[in-house]
Amino acid sequence: MHNKEKELEEGLTMKEVAETLSVAESTVYKYIQKGLLEEIEQPNLKFAINGQRLFTTQSVLNLTEQMTDTSNQISLNAYAKEKKISPELLKRLIAENDIEVPKGFHGLRQTYLISPEIREILDQLILENNFAHFRTKKNYFNSKHNIALLQPFVVEEGRTYRVMVEGRRWGFYTETGFTDFESFPHAKPLYDIHKPIVRSTLYVNFSIPKNEKNAYSYVDAIYNIFGVENAQLILTDEHINGRIKMNNLEVRNDRQHAEKLLELNSYTLNGEIQLIDHVLHVICFDKRVVVVLGQEYHEQLSDLAKKQNKTESKLSQKIIEDFLNQKQK
Repeated sequence: MHNKEKELEEGLTMKEVAETLSVAESTVYKYIQKGLLEEIEQPNLKFAINGQRLFTTQSVLNLTEQMTDTSNQISLNAYAKEKKISPELLKRLIAENDIEVPKGFHGLRQTYLISPEIREILDQLILENNFAHFRTKKNYFNSKHNIALLQPFVVEEGRTYRVMVEGRRWGFYTETGFTDFESFPHAKPLYDIHKPIVRSTLYVNFSIPKNEKNAYSYVDAIYNIFGVENAQLILTDEHINGRIKMNNLEVRNDRQHAEKLLELNSYTLNGEIQLIDHVLHVICFDKRVVVVLGQEYHEQLSDLAKKQNKTESKLSQKIIEDFLNQKQK
């Protein structure tokens, strides 16, 4: 058998290429236009096998190797859109934290792909970044009306609604849609949302799925124990994210809410909550270390941080961690 005849037999039709690559035939045409598939020359195409175009098996295999299984991955831009942050901010977080995001083919484009493992790390970093940029309480507390995000109120006819934010408007989602808080002059809060300020700079972060049946019970426990002075909340499409200051609180008179907070440990990200002898302990696994550097060392650190596109604190943290890890080897 001639080599040409053998090649014709081994060639793949348009439909077979699409099935092999798990794409639509319209996508195969785009691959052809980009020169990613090698077509077998057929001088008399209409008299060829079934009159169809054929492509070399090797070129299809080569393209398969270039393509990435994206069934459980998401492109960097799509992930940024999902998290409602700019791709630039996401790339900065990735660079500052030395996260290696591999490139792969997402359709026809080569792009950065976020795996489930990397996604878990980025979810935590984005949550921390969101809270780090809370310069005021205005994102979760409205001082004009003295109301907090998700705080429950009793309105007319005994109905209970929770405070929501839509754009710059604060109010409730009722049966008729979103209604401004001012429309309910007689609304009464179910509890006070203010507590004494705790002097701490460390926080325990948590992320509660919105479909968690006890989600609002956790919110109520947080406000009752910590108040808006020591707790912050952020709403996303799928989660109630928040953080509470690390501290020890006497909760003898509010045992019910304190015990409810123990269940929150299922959703904490960097710490835990303990209840010992009527004292609620909020323990953060992160520890803050103050380092004083001389001017010469600080200049070196600053220059190195700029070269590596990191903040000085992030670079200092990495240097210390690398040093301690090396000492353990």
